[in-house]
Amino acid sequence: MSSLSRAEILARLAPIIAKSLHIDAARVTEDAYLSDLGAESLDLIEITMGIEEAFDIWVPEKSILQTAREVYGEGVLEKEGVLTQEGKDLLRARMPELSAESLSGEVTMSAVNREFMRVSGWVRMIESFVDATPQVCAACGGPLGRALAYKRKCVACGTENALKPGEEVNKRWVLDYQAATARSAAQ
Repeated sequence: MSSLSRAEILARLAPIIAKSLHIDAARVTEDAYLSDLGAESLDLIEITMGIEEAFDIWVPEKSILQTAREVYGEGVLEKEGVLTQEGKDLLRARMPELSAESLSGEVTMSAVNREFMRVSGWVRMIESFVDATPQVCAACGGPLGRALAYKRKCVACGTENALKPGEEVNKRWVLDYQAATARSAAQ
């Protein structure tokens, strides 16, 4: 259970996207695609930095599929630019906001990359990283201040608490997913 609702996340995310893209924040809905709103590569970097600052999280540089590919190896999740059934299953588990239609039939990597640009996916991503980020001091249980240089200082005892890198969170999720699917297949 996230400490922030999807609506709260979107309310904080929309102004970040709107500022970066110089658009009205009302255009930033969960169904919108960043690319359709005018986002380009540099905008995504600016949006990511804004998200990290606003939510005190560490966003990964790689997508969940890129991380999963490192764990599974080449040709398991995607072959010749098309998602395999294993790749579809993994994305369905990690990105429940994807419609069944978006993962049916032949799904090209360009279609997958477009889905990564959907605002609802960014909301879910933020939700998962907020959930994976410590909200209280590991040493004393006190409240943590704002993140600075990927660390949050405890307001009570002064201990620095490192943010969990997004790459690590994603890799842990992939390894847990892989173990769960292996257990399920063995039964």
